[in-house]
Amino acid sequence: MKDNNDPGSSCSSTKGSKKHRRAVVGEAERWGLLLAKTTRRVRGMAGVVTSLKINTKIEHRYAITQVTSAMRNPLPQEVSGANYTGIIREKSVSRRIYEMAKKVGKTTGLLEHKDDAIQKFEASINMVSHGTVTFHITYEELVHRVDGSYLYSVHIHPGHRIPSAEIDVHIMEREAIIDYKFLELPGQEMFSHNPGTSVQGGPMSLGELHLWYRHEDPHDNSGRGIDGVFTLSYTTTNHTDGGEVQRVGNYFAHYFSPEGLLKMPTHTVFLIDVSYSMNDGKLDSLKSALIPILRGMNSEDTFELLAFSSDVVNVGSFNGRHKQIKNAIRKVRRLVSMGYSNLNAAILQAIRTTNNFNAHQAVKQIVIFTDGQSNNGVVNPEIIRKNVREANTYRCPIFSFVFGSADLKLLTHISEDNVGIAYYLNYNSDQAAQIKDFYKQISKPLISGVDINYPETNVDPTTIVKPGLSNYYSGGELVFAGLLRPGATGVNPIVSGVGRDGPYQFPVTRLDSRQPFHTSLRENFTARLWAYLIVQDLLARADLSENVTETQQFHAQALQIALRFGFVTRLTSLVVVYPDDEYVIVSSQDELHHERNWHHPNNYESSFSSFRRLGRSNIRGNKTIIADLDPHFIVYAQGFNLPLCFNFHGHNGAYMNLIRDPQSVNGQVTSRISHPKMTYFTTLFLRLNQVNITITPDRLEVDCLGDDGTPQRTNNQNSNFQDDDINSRIRRFNDEASKYCSLNSTWKEGVGRIYGNVLIVLDKKKNLHVTIGDGLAHFAVVRSRNKLGQRFLGFYIKDQQILSPLTHGIIGQFTTKTVKLISPTRIAASRNNSTESTVKVAVNRRNRRNKYRPSEVSGILSKRHSLLDQTNVDCIHIRGNGKGLLDGQPRDYLLNCLHC
Repeated sequence: MKDNNDPGSSCSSTKGSKKHRRAVVGEAERWGLLLAKTTRRVRGMAGVVTSLKINTKIEHRYAITQVTSAMRNPLPQEVSGANYTGIIREKSVSRRIYEMAKKVGKTTGLLEHKDDAIQKFEASINMVSHGTVTFHITYEELVHRVDGSYLYSVHIHPGHRIPSAEIDVHIMEREAIIDYKFLELPGQEMFSHNPGTSVQGGPMSLGELHLWYRHEDPHDNSGRGIDGVFTLSYTTTNHTDGGEVQRVGNYFAHYFSPEGLLKMPTHTVFLIDVSYSMNDGKLDSLKSALIPILRGMNSEDTFELLAFSSDVVNVGSFNGRHKQIKNAIRKVRRLVSMGYSNLNAAILQAIRTTNNFNAHQAVKQIVIFTDGQSNNGVVNPEIIRKNVREANTYRCPIFSFVFGSADLKLLTHISEDNVGIAYYLNYNSDQAAQIKDFYKQISKPLISGVDINYPETNVDPTTIVKPGLSNYYSGGELVFAGLLRPGATGVNPIVSGVGRDGPYQFPVTRLDSRQPFHTSLRENFTARLWAYLIVQDLLARADLSENVTETQQFHAQALQIALRFGFVTRLTSLVVVYPDDEYVIVSSQDELHHERNWHHPNNYESSFSSFRRLGRSNIRGNKTIIADLDPHFIVYAQGFNLPLCFNFHGHNGAYMNLIRDPQSVNGQVTSRISHPKMTYFTTLFLRLNQVNITITPDRLEVDCLGDDGTPQRTNNQNSNFQDDDINSRIRRFNDEASKYCSLNSTWKEGVGRIYGNVLIVLDKKKNLHVTIGDGLAHFAVVRSRNKLGQRFLGFYIKDQQILSPLTHGIIGQFTTKTVKLISPTRIAASRNNSTESTVKVAVNRRNRRNKYRPSEVSGILSKRHSLLDQTNVDCIHIRGNGKGLLDGQPRDYLLNCLHC
């Protein structure tokens, strides 16, 4: 890790990737210095689980945990006495295998990574009638050092009373274990007596600890079972050196956690969101946490308070002396919430304030407290992120405390762009306590600009995985991993940094290459630890990259390593199917990494008939945006529950823009036979990141684009994907996958495949479903014909989370447009002397300068038919091609070509 410190600043610069503290292979916590506790959840189904056994072996901070009862990875599944082991596959492949087996009534199981914020994994089980299943999970993780001790936790939330449970933990460390304690027990025994509980065991030798927890409800059912958290902490001997290196084979892990050094002074800029949305108790929680934090400041520490809503206010600059702390607390207590949130201006001001502070050897840091997305000033997340990255030239760490509804993705990116961490505050827990616990871990920096240099003659530099933090804080630990070159005899790292007394260079004398004690770790746990860390590194770099092709490369590399080592990640899942099931699936990843199970394309239609049930909930609660028939549009707008509908006719052959954003959708219309002024969509063009899709009622054409924006036509199948050579991160995965992106075929031949990050499947022969990523967007295309036999298409937005606030187009503009009811329903005479119900609504319309202006428009209560669901939809019909509802003029939505 190189130190690019400016001579006048103590904020270090870190080259290389940030660690995106996420879980793999049943690991259930974020990887990083500052995590307070692990978060593995063991959940059951009501009335099913009767006992639970958890067996954990921890050696050198690396834990392997086996759970026997109702759980997961690698999910051997015992069915009527027989044992079946699951297969790790690309995520969408596993999901479809599971759904197809479930559909035909097979016993099957699926394990998926469901939630990055709490690192939750979910097992979905389908059992035949009267079947019995026992599950065995084995998951692996790095146990982290927090406040000087290593924490191991299991969250057990079965959903019903489990009368019998056992937890057995066996710890082996090279250093002496000098202390241990139980922090939480799952039967709530730390707070009240639970009959039938026993805790036994203790030290076996200097570096060995064996503990076990038993719970058995009394036979009279007077016990309350277990439902809670098992948390154990243990402490090893401290050293003031360059850390400990553990090597097995050619893989090594380097643990750096020196203690006994003097704390460096800190200068912290606290950036406090006081916008109106903080008035529901969040600001009170923040004050309750911030006041004891300020009281804990040392006299040499300095800090500044900035409060922001629509504007940014400097509350004051203070040091850690009693009188100034008292003054700062008084001002914090006076903060009130009001106004909008200008996050962009606030962070830029915090950076300027930090850069202007001049203090020798003080560790500078910015701590953000916020609960909501920016809704004032610059609101585009990518622009905000870019502005912050360019302004923070000294790379001062930015830590974010994120209250419930905030834009966690944006704040995560901002923090990790700037060598910090975004910490999500659980709304249902004591938020003040969470803030205090987390801040405690960044309040005592001992070394800034940590730089560990591994000689390139011994270590391949492309394989080194580094933590995202460049400062070392007391009580934590920085973990590095990598691979030795063939024939290398040692690691020989050089560790340096800057402390309170000036530059340091730490010797590394604790080098261990002995075989593991536990037989379950004999598979080379340092190799698995390296893979575990590098998968997280690649996923983090994919999230932080602004280049689509680069993101796909990182995902491809992470997928390859996850499949090789059998990790469950957000790219992979694990599936078990009872024998005699066949996998009816074709995907580029599946063909690269697994045996091919080819089936005729006719099977795809029936295989994916349940596809609509797989995705997330539809946009705004089962509200599908529709463009079909002649063509009419049914859209939903914010502030109005009933959908709006309107017609929009173009001339024969006209090209229309439906959605305009980085993702765009265009359509070509053709006049109806015998009725030239009535038109239908006959061709649709979808530009989805780096994938172009052109759809007609008969044909499907797909092209994946390269960096230069041209279609990739690679068809070279001669070179092989080298599983054994994982020293080089750059794979030819994209070359292999791109051959599936040069497609011009019928619907049947082209579906059931993954193109880049776009999945296309067919349902009921006429419904084409297009999904992006892991449920980021779900579009549908339906083909139909009118009474004259003329074929046409309909387009539908089932769900989306990727369109930006600047999205436009005939239907794209309604992702941000607001509509309000002005006058209630009234009865009026129509043109043919019948009566109709009319309403008047106010619409915020955007002009060409992206400024919003209100307008009023009248509509009538009407119905429109949806071809996708074959239902009639009640709506407010706006006549005149949507005049008064759509932004601009009709000609603004006409294009010169389909692919423009």
